[in-house]
Amino acid sequence: MFSAVLYGSISTVAKPALTNIHPILLSSVVYLIMGLSLLVVNVLSRNNYSINAKSFGLIVLVALFGGTLGPISYFMGLSLTNASFASILINAEFMFTIILAIFILKERVTSFTVGGIICIIIGLLTLHLNELQAFTGFQNQYLVGNILIVFSTLFWASDNTISKLILDKGTPILNLLYLKSLIGGAISLLIVIFLNISFDIAILDIPMLLFLSLGGFAGSLFLFMVGLRRVGAIRSVMIFATSSFFGLIFATTVLGERNDMLKLGISLGFMFVGIFLITRENA
Repeated sequence: MFSAVLYGSISTVAKPALTNIHPILLSSVVYLIMGLSLLVVNVLSRNNYSINAKSFGLIVLVALFGGTLGPISYFMGLSLTNASFASILINAEFMFTIILAIFILKERVTSFTVGGIICIIIGLLTLHLNELQAFTGFQNQYLVGNILIVFSTLFWASDNTISKLILDKGTPILNLLYLKSLIGGAISLLIVIFLNISFDIAILDIPMLLFLSLGGFAGSLFLFMVGLRRVGAIRSVMIFATSSFFGLIFATTVLGERNDMLKLGISLGFMFVGIFLITRENA
């Protein structure tokens, strides 16, 4: 449950930082801090596992999707929308992961899976009922930001799919995580340099960056993995999905965001039902 709390805090912690730090720079710094920290843990654990060239090539691909394109799309989207929407939209990662698993990993499709995907799609569309009715399309700032966040979940779902292939080859989770973070953060840093983005980061932003990287991302992922071992995959996924609920609480109480709570509640409800249906068949 604590992993869900940490993950749910990401949008609330990152939102104020985006007023001072460019989204691409924020992505680079967060993932480089996470990668370096996990590398230190890996060294201290004396993990001498060597990765072959084929697996390393897949890790670079994972880093591109999950460590570069995913976080950049997420932070750019978050800069254009509010933290409440972001905390709900992040659940689209479950839907995309299942869809990619069906087509790439050739996993079986059941009526529960189809029903779950439909529920998540309804939940996503519920957030944009007003925009869809008014046909405002891409002129709506929130809609553009939310679309970018949905794209980030597609990139992270691609990361999940390829990561499964890598882990099935015997690569330790820690090795995969620190390499993905370091490579992804380095690619983002090259983009920052190429686009001549300012490196201006205030000293007061450093605690936020450390919490976002080590708590929101690395910490929540580590605790999720611990829960995975102790209570199983299905329960862990369902508990982790409550991060959206905590994200809404943080956005409302900390950032003071005011939203149509009925619409947010309906959207969140459809997504929870969708995630439950998707995971129910394996329970």
